[in-house]
Amino acid sequence: MKTLVLRVSLFCSVATALAAGQREQEPTAVFVRQPIQIKSEPRNGGWREWTGVINGNEWVSCLHADRQGVLWIGTSVGRVLTRRGEEWGVEVELEPQVTGVAVESTNRVWLSTGDGIRLLDRQGNNQWRVTPFRTYYQGAPGLVSGGYGAGFDAERLWGYVDGVYVPPLKKSHYAPFVISAEHGLFSWGGYHGVWHHFLPHYWGANSEWLDTRTLIPHRRPTCMIEDGAGNLWVGTEGDGLVRFNAPARDYCERAPEHNQKDFTEFAFFAARDLRCEFTAVQALAPSADPRGVWSLLTGSDRRSHIALFDGQQWSTLPLAHKANCVREIAARVALVGLNSGHFELARVDIAEKTVERVEPPGTQGYITHIVDAANGRFFCASRLALFEKEEGLR
Repeated sequence: MKTLVLRVSLFCSVATALAAGQREQEPTAVFVRQPIQIKSEPRNGGWREWTGVINGNEWVSCLHADRQGVLWIGTSVGRVLTRRGEEWGVEVELEPQVTGVAVESTNRVWLSTGDGIRLLDRQGNNQWRVTPFRTYYQGAPGLVSGGYGAGFDAERLWGYVDGVYVPPLKKSHYAPFVISAEHGLFSWGGYHGVWHHFLPHYWGANSEWLDTRTLIPHRRPTCMIEDGAGNLWVGTEGDGLVRFNAPARDYCERAPEHNQKDFTEFAFFAARDLRCEFTAVQALAPSADPRGVWSLLTGSDRRSHIALFDGQQWSTLPLAHKANCVREIAARVALVGLNSGHFELARVDIAEKTVERVEPPGTQGYITHIVDAANGRFFCASRLALFEKEEGLR
């Protein structure tokens, strides 16, 4: 009888833990999209500035262009604005700062914020249901199949989250990913509803779970992108660059008898590989080469290098100032936002090893974000301004 009671008790404990992971976060809220009128004015060099995007003490905290060409803007006061074609609107208004936007589909959008994660689920054409996720799981999975037998101290509060990312090309196993300089690299366990720093079954069905803390010992990821071949790149502070190689991202679909590590699952790139001393990866961007990637590197002197991986080797070039953001505009040519005291952009040709100043719109501030929309337009943002250029960069 004691054995029976013990087994029932153990089953109930595990079931309770699983139920806790599956519970829907509360409370939820519903927001109705509000159309707004925003005007543009011409600026130097063929740019135009959109005025009225931000108000008062608000500033642009993140910028994202999805695969449909929709521009998403997150602000310091929790507003999320979009430009759909020629129409502007406020999608939602939250309390915490919005630090990142990741569009999973037209009906599902993830936000990283100053207070955890928010999930936007579309309700009809103009409404969003907003579900907050303020916690993550620190403890290891309790079951190979993905359940959590969590201890008393396994659940942690997120607080500030630096970014969120959904890979656009490859099958998004365990995505989206959360980048947190305070906590580490996390993935979404949608089948049991929790965030955790594990990638289940990375070497095949029911294989051991991969702890992302072993890949990033300093636990300070800074940025993430996916290249054209489906390799997933993670920039860090203190651990260089980590690449999740494309073939290994499908290993979870293998039969259990093929769960062998072959040590080709990941690639690591440090200062010696890039032939450049750096302490942190500031930003990443995909290149025209399917296996290529641009990287902005910051050294201990706060100056930056720009580096391009062409699928086989790295090319690097020093920059006069710290750089904040990068976007490719042609093969082996990138646009970079610099911290020079003005709204300054640089056109970097890494093959010719040249850095040329791009005519700025004529305003103060650092360029913090550059995105290219699907329709060929480029958008640049400082904290207080948003600019657009339709042609002339490529």
